[in-house]
Amino acid sequence: MSPPLPVQLSRCEAKLASLPRVGLRFALPNRFGQLTWLGYGPQESYPDRKAGSDWTVHCRDVDASHVQYIVPSENGGKADVQWAAFTASSGEGLLLEYSCDDAAAEVDDPRDGKAKQRPAMTKGAQLSASRYSMEELENTSHRHLLPHQANLQSRPIHVHLDTAHCGVGGVGEGGSKLWATASQFMVNPSDGPWTFSLLLTPIDSKTWLHRGS
Repeated sequence: MSPPLPVQLSRCEAKLASLPRVGLRFALPNRFGQLTWLGYGPQESYPDRKAGSDWTVHCRDVDASHVQYIVPSENGGKADVQWAAFTASSGEGLLLEYSCDDAAAEVDDPRDGKAKQRPAMTKGAQLSASRYSMEELENTSHRHLLPHQANLQSRPIHVHLDTAHCGVGGVGEGGSKLWATASQFMVNPSDGPWTFSLLLTPIDSKTWLHRGS
């Protein structure tokens, strides 16, 4: 077994209210379309949008996690993920195990709080997986214009694994501005560095028992 991959990301000197995310981005072969994870789900969840989700082991097809917003954007996020496995129908795949030695995130404060290194109540990684790249989602004005819809399953799987991810908003300033993101769910750019480890383990049908949705 290979040792864990250590990751350290430096603090940001730019004067921003929040970083959108801090983590890794990579692509996996198109055949690894079955996703199993320990974290919040099965519906999409984010640091400030997870109270209605269950924290347990979930199994779901990557394509079923895509949310067809009218104006495409990042979607299908999974909060507080400890591990995730991407597998093919044959059972082969890749297991990702996340660990973080940074200080524990702050507790959720109903009165809001200051932005810190990681959003309040963060207890794992934020994970998303899609057949579309972030650039394709951001550059498409309407869902029916998304590219490659006829041959979607032939495309690679774009994965984001973040040790810190900004909330999506809706509870800002004590609820007085529903479109705003509460400060406690933001990521302070100057609170780095961010450090975490990622253990990558090849798996197959003999070593992996979670199959199906």
